[in-house]
This record gives sequence, C-alpha cells and structure tokens, in this order.
Amino acid sequence: MLYNLLYLELVRYVSIVCSFIPLWVFVVMLWQVSGKGVMMLDGENRWLEFVWTAIPTFLTTVLCFFNLQYISYENLLPESDVVKVVGRQWYWSYETTSNDEMFDSYMTDFVNSVDKPLRLIVNVPYRLLVTSADVIHSFSVPECNIKVDGIPGRVNQIYFYSERMGVFVGYCSELCGAGHAYMPIVLEVVKGSR
Repeated sequence: MLYNLLYLELVRYVSIVCSFIPLWVFVVMLWQVSGKGVMMLDGENRWLEFVWTAIPTFLTTVLCFFNLQYISYENLLPESDVVKVVGRQWYWSYETTSNDEMFDSYMTDFVNSVDKPLRLIVNVPYRLLVTSADVIHSFSVPECNIKVDGIPGRVNQIYFYSERMGVFVGYCSELCGAGHAYMPIVLEVVKGSR
C-alpha cells in the first residue's frame, strides 16, 4: 500500500513539473510574438516559430490526456473480488478475499498440472494483484489474455472476467531461473455463486 502511495505522489509531482514547463514556454513565446521580448534577427518569422512549437505541444498534450484517461479508467471499473498472486521460486501462492483462502500451487508429476489450481467463478469480475517474493516472474495465461509481470516490491494489477467455464493452462513467461519451467499456472473457471 505504501508503494502505491509513493508512486502516486511521484506521478503527481511529475505531472506538475510537466505542466509547468509547457506553460512557461507558451508565456515566453507569447511575450516574444507580441514584440516585447527578445530582439528578432533578420529573416525570422515569429508566426512560423510559434506554429511549429504550438502544434507538437498540442499533440503531446492530447496524448497525455488520453494516457491519463486510460490510467484513471482502472479506478472506475465495477467492484470485484480480489485475488493476490505471488510468484515464488518455483511455485505460485494465491490468496482470495471472497472466501479468505490462502494456498500454494506446486507442479505435479503430470505435464502442466498443479496440485491446487486457482478456481474462479464464471461471470464474476476479479482483480488480480500480482507481485513476486524473490525474482521477476510473469503470470501468463494466454487463452484468457492475461499476462502480468510480478516484480518484487511492486504490485501490478489486471482485471479478469470470464464468460466461459474451463481449465486454462498458463506459465511463467519470464526467464526467472533454473526452475522456470517448473512453475505452471492452472486456472479453473467453474460454475458457482458468490
């Protein structure tokens, strides 16, 4: 939680700095265009200089606006059950808030099989919080379009909503060490109620 607050404060600081710099540039440019600024050399065109500075600045501002809309969209998604996923050498740990269950999922003797799969309910929105306890892992279930990096000291999130039941097999798609091939992910989407 503390890391998220520090990250948001850093983003706020960078946003303020990034807003101040273009504002200051425009004030100086308008001062010069009005004729009260620095002396102009022969052959310079104030209007042209203003335009080729204003257009890229406007386009960058529009891109920043869309980026902030995308980032803030995650806060507007509906209430969902939270599943904490922790990558460890060489297994996955899960904690679900809907039924207060914590368990580790180890690989079994069968290929792409685990002793305790992650069971989620169909037609229920989930927010997966992914992190790592040791090295960088990647929680990847291609059939469900899930791929989130688990980085030590940082919590990444992704929303998951499945409209179909089934057993989906994934893997750690980050080369995380010698046991990398021995930490599969099995996600079971089952029928049930909250």
